[in-house]
Amino acid sequence: MKKSLLALAVLGAFAGTASAQSSVTIYGVVDMSIARNNCVATAANPCAVNAGAPAGDAWTMQQSTTSRLGFRGNEDLGGGLSAQFQIEHRFNPDTGAQNQTPFWNGRSYVQLTSAAAGSVYLGREYTPAFWVELKSDPFGNDGVGQTGVTYLWAGYMTPDSASGVTTNPQANWPAGGSGRSSNTVGYKTPNFGGLTANVAVSLAESTGQGRGLGFNAEYAAGPIYAGLGYEKITGGSADGRGVVNLAFHYDLGMVKPIFYYAKSKVGAGGNLSNKVYSLAATAPLGNGVLKAGYTRLSLDSGWGVAEDKLTKLGLGYNYNLSKRTNLYFDLGSASGAASLATAAPGNKGERSTAYAIGLRHQF
Repeated sequence: MKKSLLALAVLGAFAGTASAQSSVTIYGVVDMSIARNNCVATAANPCAVNAGAPAGDAWTMQQSTTSRLGFRGNEDLGGGLSAQFQIEHRFNPDTGAQNQTPFWNGRSYVQLTSAAAGSVYLGREYTPAFWVELKSDPFGNDGVGQTGVTYLWAGYMTPDSASGVTTNPQANWPAGGSGRSSNTVGYKTPNFGGLTANVAVSLAESTGQGRGLGFNAEYAAGPIYAGLGYEKITGGSADGRGVVNLAFHYDLGMVKPIFYYAKSKVGAGGNLSNKVYSLAATAPLGNGVLKAGYTRLSLDSGWGVAEDKLTKLGLGYNYNLSKRTNLYFDLGSASGAASLATAAPGNKGERSTAYAIGLRHQF
Protein backbone atom coordinates (compact mmCIF):
# COMPACT_ATOMS: atom_id res chain seq x y z
CA MET A 1 0.00 0.00 0.00
CA LYS A 2 2.82 2.37 0.93
CA LYS A 3 4.60 1.58 -2.37
CA SER A 4 1.42 2.34 -4.32
CA LEU A 5 1.00 5.68 -2.56
CA LEU A 6 4.65 6.54 -3.21
CA ALA A 7 4.28 5.68 -6.91
CA LEU A 8 1.17 7.89 -7.19
CA ALA A 9 2.99 10.75 -5.48
CA VAL A 10 5.94 10.47 -7.89
CA LEU A 11 3.65 10.34 -10.92
CA GLY A 12 1.76 13.38 -9.60
CA ALA A 13 5.01 15.31 -9.21
CA PHE A 14 6.07 14.50 -12.79
CA ALA A 15 2.62 15.46 -14.12
CA GLY A 16 2.81 18.80 -12.29
CA THR A 17 6.27 19.47 -13.75
CA ALA A 18 5.13 18.62 -17.29
CA SER A 19 2.06 20.86 -17.11
CA ALA A 20 4.16 23.74 -15.74
CA GLN A 21 6.40 23.58 -18.80
CA SER A 22 3.57 24.53 -21.15
CA SER A 23 0.86 27.15 -20.66
CA VAL A 24 -1.89 28.91 -22.63
CA THR A 25 -3.44 32.18 -21.44
CA ILE A 26 -6.78 33.61 -22.55
CA TYR A 27 -6.91 37.42 -22.30
CA GLY A 28 -8.90 40.34 -23.60
CA VAL A 29 -10.39 43.81 -23.28
CA VAL A 30 -14.01 44.98 -23.45
CA ASP A 31 -14.39 48.77 -23.70
CA MET A 32 -17.46 50.95 -24.24
CA SER A 33 -18.00 54.71 -23.97
CA ILE A 34 -20.52 57.43 -24.71
CA ALA A 35 -18.84 60.06 -26.89
CA ARG A 36 -19.63 63.27 -28.71
CA ASN A 37 -17.86 65.53 -31.20
CA ASN A 38 -18.85 69.14 -31.90
CA CYS A 39 -18.80 69.00 -35.71
CA VAL A 40 -19.44 66.78 -38.69
CA ALA A 41 -16.31 65.67 -40.55
CA THR A 42 -16.23 66.31 -44.31
CA ALA A 43 -13.48 66.59 -46.91
CA ALA A 44 -13.57 70.37 -46.56
CA ASN A 45 -13.89 70.44 -42.77
CA PRO A 46 -10.72 69.94 -40.70
CA CYS A 47 -12.57 68.49 -37.71
CA ALA A 48 -11.57 65.15 -39.24
CA VAL A 49 -8.09 65.56 -37.73
CA ASN A 50 -9.33 64.71 -34.22
CA ALA A 51 -8.37 61.04 -34.14
CA GLY A 52 -10.72 58.69 -32.34
CA ALA A 53 -13.60 61.19 -32.30
CA PRO A 54 -17.16 60.31 -33.38
CA ALA A 55 -18.07 61.15 -36.97
CA GLY A 56 -20.50 63.97 -36.19
CA ASP A 57 -22.33 66.20 -33.74
CA ALA A 58 -24.31 63.41 -32.08
CA TRP A 59 -24.12 61.11 -29.08
CA THR A 60 -22.28 57.95 -30.09
CA MET A 61 -21.58 54.65 -28.38
CA GLN A 62 -18.04 53.63 -29.28
CA GLN A 63 -14.93 51.99 -27.89
CA SER A 64 -11.75 53.82 -26.95
CA THR A 65 -9.44 50.84 -26.51
CA THR A 66 -10.20 48.37 -29.31
CA SER A 67 -11.94 45.41 -27.70
CA ARG A 68 -10.22 42.08 -28.24
CA LEU A 69 -10.00 38.38 -27.43
CA GLY A 70 -6.57 36.77 -27.49
CA PHE A 71 -4.65 33.61 -26.78
CA ARG A 72 -0.96 33.36 -26.00
CA GLY A 73 1.10 30.34 -25.08
CA ASN A 74 4.56 29.34 -23.93
CA GLU A 75 6.35 25.99 -23.93
CA ASP A 76 9.66 25.31 -22.19
CA LEU A 77 11.78 23.24 -24.58
CA GLY A 78 14.67 22.84 -22.15
CA GLY A 79 18.28 23.98 -22.43
CA GLY A 80 17.26 27.66 -22.30
CA LEU A 81 14.94 27.30 -25.33
CA SER A 82 11.21 28.04 -25.37
CA ALA A 83 8.45 28.48 -27.95
CA GLN A 84 5.64 31.05 -27.92
CA PHE A 85 2.58 31.95 -29.96
CA GLN A 86 0.00 34.73 -29.87
CA ILE A 87 -3.25 35.24 -31.79
CA GLU A 88 -5.62 38.18 -31.22
CA HIS A 89 -9.11 38.96 -32.55
CA ARG A 90 -10.61 42.48 -32.57
CA PHE A 91 -14.37 43.21 -32.32
CA ASN A 92 -16.96 45.94 -31.63
CA PRO A 93 -18.85 45.12 -28.40
CA ASP A 94 -21.80 47.44 -29.17
CA THR A 95 -22.76 45.28 -32.17
CA GLY A 96 -20.63 42.15 -31.73
CA ALA A 97 -19.25 42.67 -35.24
CA GLN A 98 -15.71 41.83 -36.30
CA ASN A 99 -13.56 44.98 -36.16
CA GLN A 100 -11.45 44.51 -39.32
CA THR A 101 -11.08 42.02 -42.15
CA PRO A 102 -8.61 39.38 -40.88
CA PHE A 103 -10.16 37.45 -37.99
CA TRP A 104 -6.82 37.50 -36.12
CA ASN A 105 -6.20 41.14 -37.03
CA GLY A 106 -4.41 42.10 -33.80
CA ARG A 107 -1.47 39.70 -33.81
CA SER A 108 -0.79 36.20 -35.13
CA TYR A 109 2.75 34.89 -34.85
CA VAL A 110 4.88 32.00 -33.66
CA GLN A 111 8.22 32.56 -31.91
CA LEU A 112 11.31 30.63 -30.85
CA THR A 113 13.29 32.09 -27.91
CA SER A 114 16.76 31.44 -26.55
CA ALA A 115 17.47 32.89 -23.11
CA ALA A 116 20.99 33.72 -24.27
CA ALA A 117 20.47 34.69 -27.92
CA GLY A 118 17.02 36.31 -28.13
CA SER A 119 13.82 35.60 -30.08
CA VAL A 120 12.94 34.98 -33.73
CA TYR A 121 9.28 35.40 -34.71
CA LEU A 122 7.27 34.83 -37.90
CA GLY A 123 3.79 36.09 -38.78
CA ARG A 124 1.80 39.26 -38.14
CA GLU A 125 3.20 41.57 -35.47
CA TYR A 126 3.65 45.23 -34.54
CA THR A 127 6.51 46.95 -36.34
CA PRO A 128 9.61 47.89 -34.29
CA ALA A 129 9.07 51.67 -34.70
CA PHE A 130 5.50 51.28 -33.43
CA TRP A 131 6.66 50.50 -29.89
CA VAL A 132 8.53 53.82 -29.56
CA GLU A 133 5.40 55.69 -30.69
CA LEU A 134 2.90 53.71 -28.59
CA LYS A 135 4.83 54.13 -25.34
CA SER A 136 4.95 57.91 -25.92
CA ASP A 137 1.19 58.45 -26.17
CA PRO A 138 -0.32 58.76 -22.66
CA PHE A 139 -3.61 57.50 -24.13
CA GLY A 140 -2.01 54.43 -25.72
CA ASN A 141 -3.37 55.34 -29.17
CA ASP A 142 -6.89 55.01 -27.76
CA GLY A 143 -9.95 57.25 -27.81
CA VAL A 144 -10.60 60.91 -28.46
CA GLY A 145 -7.56 62.15 -26.52
CA GLN A 146 -5.01 60.07 -28.40
CA THR A 147 -2.28 61.58 -30.54
CA GLY A 148 -0.91 58.38 -32.04
CA VAL A 149 -3.01 57.48 -35.07
CA THR A 150 -3.08 60.86 -36.81
CA TYR A 151 -0.10 62.63 -35.34
CA LEU A 152 2.74 60.63 -33.82
CA TRP A 153 3.49 58.74 -37.03
CA ALA A 154 3.81 62.16 -38.76
CA GLY A 155 1.28 61.14 -41.38
CA TYR A 156 2.88 57.77 -42.09
CA MET A 157 1.34 54.37 -41.39
CA THR A 158 2.67 50.93 -42.31
CA PRO A 159 1.10 49.76 -45.61
CA ASP A 160 -0.52 46.37 -45.03
CA SER A 161 -3.00 44.86 -47.49
CA ALA A 162 -3.74 41.99 -45.10
CA SER A 163 -5.14 44.47 -42.56
CA GLY A 164 -8.12 45.01 -44.86
CA VAL A 165 -7.59 48.76 -44.62
CA THR A 166 -5.41 49.89 -47.50
CA THR A 167 -2.13 49.17 -49.25
CA ASN A 168 -1.47 52.88 -49.73
CA PRO A 169 -2.36 54.80 -46.55
CA GLN A 170 -1.00 58.10 -47.83
CA ALA A 171 -3.65 58.11 -50.56
CA ASN A 172 -6.34 58.86 -47.96
CA TRP A 173 -4.41 59.97 -44.88
CA PRO A 174 -5.20 60.23 -41.99
CA ALA A 175 -7.43 57.18 -42.47
CA GLY A 176 -5.93 53.79 -43.22
CA GLY A 177 -2.69 51.98 -42.72
CA SER A 178 -1.58 49.96 -39.74
CA GLY A 179 0.94 49.75 -36.91
CA ARG A 180 1.49 46.07 -37.78
CA SER A 181 3.02 44.22 -40.68
CA SER A 182 2.03 40.84 -42.11
CA ASN A 183 4.37 38.22 -43.60
CA THR A 184 7.02 39.33 -41.09
CA VAL A 185 10.30 37.78 -39.98
CA GLY A 186 11.69 39.51 -36.89
CA TYR A 187 14.39 39.24 -34.24
CA LYS A 188 14.43 40.60 -30.66
CA THR A 189 17.60 40.69 -28.57
CA PRO A 190 17.76 39.65 -24.92
CA ASN A 191 17.63 42.42 -22.33
CA PHE A 192 21.13 43.79 -21.66
CA GLY A 193 20.70 45.79 -18.46
CA GLY A 194 17.64 47.60 -19.83
CA LEU A 195 18.83 47.84 -23.45
CA THR A 196 16.94 45.89 -26.13
CA ALA A 197 16.74 45.95 -29.93
CA ASN A 198 14.27 44.65 -32.51
CA VAL A 199 14.68 44.28 -36.29
CA ALA A 200 12.01 43.02 -38.71
CA VAL A 201 11.41 42.52 -42.43
CA SER A 202 7.91 42.19 -43.90
CA LEU A 203 7.82 40.35 -47.21
CA ALA A 204 5.85 41.93 -50.05
CA GLU A 205 4.87 38.53 -51.51
CA SER A 206 2.48 39.38 -54.37
CA THR A 207 0.61 42.34 -52.90
CA GLY A 208 2.63 45.01 -54.71
CA GLN A 209 2.87 47.17 -51.57
CA GLY A 210 6.65 46.81 -51.21
CA ARG A 211 8.95 45.23 -48.64
CA GLY A 212 9.15 46.80 -45.20
CA LEU A 213 12.32 47.04 -43.12
CA GLY A 214 12.32 48.38 -39.56
CA PHE A 215 14.28 48.38 -36.34
CA ASN A 216 14.30 49.93 -32.90
CA ALA A 217 16.64 50.34 -29.93
CA GLU A 218 15.08 50.90 -26.51
CA TYR A 219 16.49 51.54 -23.06
CA ALA A 220 14.23 51.12 -20.04
CA ALA A 221 15.78 51.02 -16.57
CA GLY A 222 14.79 52.78 -13.38
CA PRO A 223 12.95 56.04 -14.16
CA ILE A 224 14.34 56.36 -17.73
CA TYR A 225 12.91 55.27 -21.07
CA ALA A 226 14.64 56.18 -24.33
CA GLY A 227 13.73 54.83 -27.75
CA LEU A 228 14.75 55.16 -31.40
CA GLY A 229 12.79 53.63 -34.28
CA TYR A 230 13.10 53.45 -38.05
CA GLU A 231 10.96 52.07 -40.86
CA LYS A 232 11.25 52.17 -44.65
CA ILE A 233 9.37 50.65 -47.57
CA THR A 234 11.21 49.61 -50.76
CA GLY A 235 9.52 48.63 -54.00
CA GLY A 236 5.82 48.44 -54.78
CA SER A 237 3.20 51.19 -54.46
CA ALA A 238 4.63 52.53 -51.18
CA ASP A 239 8.27 52.69 -52.31
CA GLY A 240 10.37 55.34 -50.56
CA ARG A 241 7.96 55.95 -47.69
CA GLY A 242 8.94 55.55 -44.06
CA VAL A 243 9.49 57.14 -40.67
CA VAL A 244 12.15 57.74 -38.02
CA ASN A 245 11.11 58.47 -34.44
CA LEU A 246 12.69 59.00 -31.04
CA ALA A 247 11.43 59.42 -27.49
CA PHE A 248 12.60 60.16 -23.98
CA HIS A 249 10.63 59.72 -20.74
CA TYR A 250 11.67 60.31 -17.14
CA ASP A 251 9.51 59.13 -14.25
CA LEU A 252 9.80 61.57 -11.34
CA GLY A 253 7.27 59.63 -9.28
CA MET A 254 4.73 62.42 -8.92
CA VAL A 255 4.77 62.98 -12.70
CA LYS A 256 6.31 61.37 -15.79
CA PRO A 257 7.22 63.86 -18.57
CA ILE A 258 7.31 62.45 -22.12
CA PHE A 259 9.04 63.92 -25.19
CA TYR A 260 8.55 62.49 -28.69
CA TYR A 261 9.69 63.49 -32.20
CA ALA A 262 9.19 61.90 -35.62
CA LYS A 263 9.91 62.68 -39.26
CA SER A 264 8.18 60.85 -42.09
CA LYS A 265 8.66 60.37 -45.81
CA VAL A 266 5.29 60.14 -47.55
CA GLY A 267 3.69 60.86 -50.90
CA ALA A 268 4.74 59.36 -54.23
CA GLY A 269 8.23 57.88 -53.82
CA GLY A 270 8.56 59.50 -50.40
CA ASN A 271 8.85 62.97 -51.94
CA LEU A 272 7.00 64.70 -49.07
CA SER A 273 8.28 65.09 -45.53
CA ASN A 274 6.25 65.74 -42.36
CA LYS A 275 7.51 66.45 -38.84
CA VAL A 276 5.87 66.08 -35.45
CA TYR A 277 6.77 66.69 -31.83
CA SER A 278 4.82 65.93 -28.69
CA LEU A 279 5.09 67.00 -25.05
CA ALA A 280 3.05 64.84 -22.71
CA ALA A 281 2.84 63.58 -19.14
CA THR A 282 1.15 61.11 -16.85
CA ALA A 283 0.69 61.51 -13.10
CA PRO A 284 -0.85 59.40 -10.34
CA LEU A 285 -3.88 61.18 -8.90
CA GLY A 286 -6.05 59.65 -6.20
CA ASN A 287 -7.04 56.14 -7.22
CA GLY A 288 -6.13 56.68 -10.85
CA VAL A 289 -3.92 58.27 -13.48
CA LEU A 290 -4.10 61.74 -15.03
CA LYS A 291 -3.05 61.96 -18.72
CA ALA A 292 -2.20 65.04 -20.78
CA GLY A 293 -0.47 65.77 -24.07
CA TYR A 294 0.18 68.50 -26.61
CA THR A 295 1.19 67.59 -30.16
CA ARG A 296 2.07 69.69 -33.23
CA LEU A 297 2.35 68.18 -36.70
CA SER A 298 3.93 70.22 -39.54
CA LEU A 299 2.94 69.10 -43.03
CA ASP A 300 5.09 69.36 -46.12
CA SER A 301 4.04 72.33 -48.27
CA GLY A 302 3.59 69.88 -51.14
CA TRP A 303 0.25 68.80 -49.69
CA GLY A 304 -1.18 72.13 -50.85
CA VAL A 305 -3.57 72.62 -47.94
CA ALA A 306 -4.59 76.01 -46.56
CA GLU A 307 -3.19 75.29 -43.11
CA ASP A 308 -0.12 73.08 -42.84
CA LYS A 309 0.00 72.87 -39.04
CA LEU A 310 -2.11 70.44 -37.02
CA THR A 311 -2.22 70.79 -33.25
CA LYS A 312 -3.99 68.71 -30.64
CA LEU A 313 -4.49 68.85 -26.89
CA GLY A 314 -5.52 65.68 -25.07
CA LEU A 315 -6.61 65.46 -21.44
CA GLY A 316 -7.95 62.44 -19.57
CA TYR A 317 -8.32 60.60 -16.28
CA ASN A 318 -8.54 56.86 -15.57
CA TYR A 319 -10.19 55.97 -12.26
CA ASN A 320 -9.31 52.44 -11.16
CA LEU A 321 -12.18 50.45 -9.69
CA SER A 322 -9.84 47.43 -9.49
CA LYS A 323 -6.66 46.15 -11.13
CA ARG A 324 -8.68 45.12 -14.19
CA THR A 325 -11.56 47.60 -14.39
CA ASN A 326 -11.50 51.39 -14.75
CA LEU A 327 -13.75 54.31 -15.55
CA TYR A 328 -12.31 57.01 -17.81
CA PHE A 329 -13.03 60.50 -19.07
CA ASP A 330 -11.10 61.72 -22.13
CA LEU A 331 -11.13 65.06 -23.95
CA GLY A 332 -9.48 65.89 -27.28
CA SER A 333 -9.36 69.28 -29.00
CA ALA A 334 -7.66 69.67 -32.40
CA SER A 335 -7.28 72.24 -35.16
CA GLY A 336 -5.48 72.25 -38.47
CA ALA A 337 -5.49 71.13 -42.07
CA ALA A 338 -8.32 69.54 -44.00
CA SER A 339 -8.41 65.97 -45.25
CA LEU A 340 -5.35 65.08 -47.29
CA ALA A 341 -7.43 62.65 -49.33
CA THR A 342 -8.41 65.51 -51.64
CA ALA A 343 -6.04 68.23 -50.40
CA ALA A 344 -9.19 70.29 -49.87
CA PRO A 345 -8.44 73.86 -48.75
CA GLY A 346 -10.50 73.64 -45.56
CA ASN A 347 -11.22 76.49 -43.19
CA LYS A 348 -8.12 77.80 -41.48
CA GLY A 349 -8.37 77.86 -37.71
CA GLU A 350 -11.35 75.46 -37.46
CA ARG A 351 -11.34 73.45 -34.23
CA SER A 352 -12.81 70.09 -33.33
CA THR A 353 -13.49 69.09 -29.71
CA ALA A 354 -14.66 65.69 -28.55
CA TYR A 355 -15.10 63.93 -25.23
CA ALA A 356 -15.90 60.41 -24.06
CA ILE A 357 -16.96 58.78 -20.79
CA GLY A 358 -16.46 55.06 -20.64
CA LEU A 359 -15.86 51.78 -18.84
CA ARG A 360 -12.98 49.42 -19.63
CA HIS A 361 -12.52 45.85 -18.33
CA GLN A 362 -9.43 43.73 -18.93
CA PHE A 363 -9.18 40.02 -18.29
